[in-house]
Amino acid sequence: MELKVVELVRKHIDPKVFWRVLDVREQKLVLQELFRDICQLYGVEGVELVIELDPLKYRLTGGGCYVPLKRRIYLHKISLMTFLHEVAHMLLGPSERKARLWSHKVFYLAFPKLYMKNAQEGKFFHSFPIEEIVQFSEGII
Repeated sequence: MELKVVELVRKHIDPKVFWRVLDVREQKLVLQELFRDICQLYGVEGVELVIELDPLKYRLTGGGCYVPLKRRIYLHKISLMTFLHEVAHMLLGPSERKARLWSHKVFYLAFPKLYMKNAQEGKFFHSFPIEEIVQFSEGII
């Protein structure tokens, strides 16, 4: 399965279209389709992606959260990094470090130029040296 999730991200997300052309409704549909395909890739069943754009919840959660007992991922903003981070929790468990590294690595491998631009502009809540991201491996990317 190595790199399959990166292929799925590239299949569903065209950065020039996703952020510049699609409206919020269309972005939600894209993320739902990507989520469905990721769950199918990893054999995850019964987890729901709930996208509720809410500035107050966004401030409380940092953009989203995975609630294992409810088997739900909540997104409170349209953000590929937040989406990947919460998917990482679903796949890897509660470790913040692993979820952060996994989401950064998937984003980096899918869109290296965009990732580096966003990192240099300080657009990510959490940052790691690029060497640490590249070396990270949980065997499920």
